[in-house]
Amino acid sequence: MLNCRIACSHLTSARAARPHDWRGRLFRHLARLLIVFGGLVAVPAGAAWDTAFLLSQLDATPEGGWVQVNTNKYSAAWVTGPDALPPSSYSNPAAIVHAWSSFAWDSRRGTLLLWGGGHANYMGNEMYVWQGTSGIWTRGSVSSRVEQYGTTATYFTVDNAAPQSAHTYDNNIYVPLNDMFVTFGGAAFNSGTNFVNKGANGTPERAGPWMWDPTKADPNKVGGTTGSGYNPSTPGAQMWSNQQGRWVGAEAPQYVEASTAYLMEAGNDVIYVSAQSGGGWPSLYRYQLGQIRLGETGRFEEVGTAWNAPSFKNSGVIDTRHGLYIRTSNVAGWPSGFGVWDLALSNAANPDANEDIAVRLVLPDGTQFAGNEGFGIAYDDINDKIVMWDGSERGTVWETSAAFELSGAVKDVWIVTQRPSTTTAQPNGNFQTGVNGKWQFVAELDAYIALDEFSSTTADAGVWLYKPFGWKRPGGGGNAPPSVNLTAPADGSSVAAPATVLVSANASDSD
Repeated sequence: MLNCRIACSHLTSARAARPHDWRGRLFRHLARLLIVFGGLVAVPAGAAWDTAFLLSQLDATPEGGWVQVNTNKYSAAWVTGPDALPPSSYSNPAAIVHAWSSFAWDSRRGTLLLWGGGHANYMGNEMYVWQGTSGIWTRGSVSSRVEQYGTTATYFTVDNAAPQSAHTYDNNIYVPLNDMFVTFGGAAFNSGTNFVNKGANGTPERAGPWMWDPTKADPNKVGGTTGSGYNPSTPGAQMWSNQQGRWVGAEAPQYVEASTAYLMEAGNDVIYVSAQSGGGWPSLYRYQLGQIRLGETGRFEEVGTAWNAPSFKNSGVIDTRHGLYIRTSNVAGWPSGFGVWDLALSNAANPDANEDIAVRLVLPDGTQFAGNEGFGIAYDDINDKIVMWDGSERGTVWETSAAFELSGAVKDVWIVTQRPSTTTAQPNGNFQTGVNGKWQFVAELDAYIALDEFSSTTADAGVWLYKPFGWKRPGGGGNAPPSVNLTAPADGSSVAAPATVLVSANASDSD
C-alpha cells in the first residue's frame, strides 16, 4: 500500500487533477460558514480553578520568555514502599516522560495529567498529576500488577480493570463535558501494539480507549480493583473504564505514532484522531462520545484519508477558527511540513472524498522550514496562531497561521516565523523521542505549557510556561476576548443560532 500511494498520490491530488469547479468551491465556502455559524456556541466561562499562582509567574516573565513552574521534582511523586514496582529494567518512571509520551491538560482543575510508559520501557500504569494551582507534582494512583501471557510479549493487568502502560505519542487528551482523561495508548507494554485485555480463554482481546476519572484520584489507591496492585492489601478505586466497543462504527486499526485533538460539537465531546494501519499514510477518524458515566453509546468513523502528505510519528491540533485538523508531516524526500484536513468536508460514507492537503512550511525568506518528526504543535484560538516547539537544543518556538486563497481553498504554502527566547532560562529539551504531545496552549493563561525531557542529573522533568509575544493577562489589563467555538452538528440537525449574526464576505473567482 505504501508503494502504491507514493506512486499514485500525484494522480489523486485534489488540487492537481480536478478541474475548476465553482460549485465545489461554493459548497466548501458554505460548509465552512456552517461550521462557523451553524453549530453550538461554546464560550468558555473562565477558569474554574485558581490561576493566581501561574499568572503571577507569567506576570514576572517577559513576553517571549520561559518560566519553570513546578515547585517540587517529578520524582518526588513516584511510588515507594510495597506499592512500588519490583526492581527491573522496566521499573523506572522516568520513562513515562522519556518514551514517546504526551500529557493531557485538565481545564476544569488546572492540572497536567501524565500517563504512559509502555513497550520495552516501563510497565507501571500509575497516573501522575501536576497541580497548576500550586506547582506541585502529585500522584493520582498507584500501579496495577501485570502478568505475562505464556511465553509471549503480552502482559495483562491482573484484573482487566485498568490499561497496560503504553507509549502515548500524542494520544492523551481530556474531554471537558464528560470530565474524563482519555488515552488511546499506542505501543503497549511489552507487545508494542494496541491495548489488550485477557480474554475468557486467556488469549488477548482488544481493549481501549481507556478513560480515567479524575474525581476518583487517590495517590494511595490502585487505579483498578482492590487487590490488583503490587501490595495486595492496597484498596482499588476503579478509576478506569474500558470503552472498547461502546460505539457504533469502527475505530482506527492502531494508534502507534498517532495524534489526537479535541472539538466540542453540538454539545458533544468529539475527539479527532489521525492514525494509520502502517505505511505512513494516516487516516482521520472522528470519535463522538456519549455521556460516559451514563453508559451511552458513542460513534466512531473514518472521515478522511491521506494521499498527499505522508507522516509516521505526528502531533495534531485543530484550528477552531477555520475548522482544520493539522498534523505534522516530516518525511525525508517529501516537501510537506503539515498534512491538513478541512473538517467541513469530513465524509464518513466515502473517506477518500476528503483527502489531506499537503502544506509546505517556509521561512519568511522562502527557504524550507526544516522542522523535525517529533516537534509539538498547539493552536492559540485567542490569537489564531499555530505555535510549534521543536524541543531540540533547549528548544525553539515557531509560529504560523493557516493561509487561504481568495477562493477559500487552503494554500499549500504557509510562512513560519521564529520567535527567539527572551529569557536565559528555558527547558533543556534535547528530546530523544520527540516533544510529541508535551506542548499545549492553555486558554485560561493565554500561554503555553511544556513538559521538559527527564533529567537523570536532577531527577526531574520540569514543567514550563512560555509567555507569547502580545500576551494579554486573562481577567484584566486589556484581555483578549474569549474564544468562541462554533461547530455544526455531525448528524445534520439544527441547533439554536445567535439572535443576530453579521457576516461580511468578499469573494472573487477568475472563472
